[in-house]
Amino acid sequence: MPIDPAHLASSIGALDTLSLESGLARTLQQVLDSAKALFDADRAGLMLVDHAGALRWASASDQVAEPVAADQERLAQGPCMLAFAQRAPVAVPDLSVEPGWRALAQVCIDGGIHAALSVPVQVGGGPVGTLDIYVAVPKEWDDSEAAALQAYAGLVASLLAAAGTAQVKGRLADQLQGALEHRLLIEQAEAVLIDRERMDAQEAFQWLRTAARSSKREVVEVAREVLGGAPLPSDRLAQARAQRHEATDREVAAHRRDSELHEGAAQRYQRRGDAGRAQTERLQAAAARGRIIDAEAEQHRADEEPSGS
Repeated sequence: MPIDPAHLASSIGALDTLSLESGLARTLQQVLDSAKALFDADRAGLMLVDHAGALRWASASDQVAEPVAADQERLAQGPCMLAFAQRAPVAVPDLSVEPGWRALAQVCIDGGIHAALSVPVQVGGGPVGTLDIYVAVPKEWDDSEAAALQAYAGLVASLLAAAGTAQVKGRLADQLQGALEHRLLIEQAEAVLIDRERMDAQEAFQWLRTAARSSKREVVEVAREVLGGAPLPSDRLAQARAQRHEATDREVAAHRRDSELHEGAAQRYQRRGDAGRAQTERLQAAAARGRIIDAEAEQHRADEEPSGS
């Protein structure tokens, strides 16, 4: 259901006395508990990227949420992975019908999870992890929920930045330091790929991950090679672009599903005589169709540009 802006403000406002003096782990736990309550979710979790470029569990609203994060780690797929790679919110209404995630869907459903919403957590202009919420039944997410979770991700980012500045100690602090160092190096390598190979930011990031997996090395090793001027293997570029196509296909499918849902809602409101709500739903459907056009146009633009290799 939509998140009332007043409820969001009240929920986040209740956390304005948070202090790292009680420890980073405990502070993050409070934030996750609050987000879980606001969304009436079953679980909430935070993942941070490691030196190898993989997302790792960092904190959760309860111990039951940890296996969900662990499964996404193990299978290297899921909404958190996609949100981190695309640097944008990813809403999954029903994991059981999500294409390409059958293995993940099975373990999540077995663990009592059917729907998820993930947003990137950004510190210093770049992603260091994701904030994720999960519910036990299929759920249609709306824009207000994505925006609300992004607001919570901003709060988490502020705490992480403060922890880095204050040189807080502990497991989470060490994990955070690794995530920040990873982000800086990856961003520098991305900048080189964008300039030298005419990639966009997402394609550059995906290329680094693909190159690392195919050579069985850490992402940071590949990033250092790029910064050192190493040539770009064309086969890995093709592989990265193929994965970019897959990501675009998933994005288009999600927007198309949103458009159909809003159109259906518009028809229901129209039948009830609520013309105002019907018009709002039609506008949201049109916005979803616009996002499809934008995604496909961006993919076409990337395909038309020379690789530079």
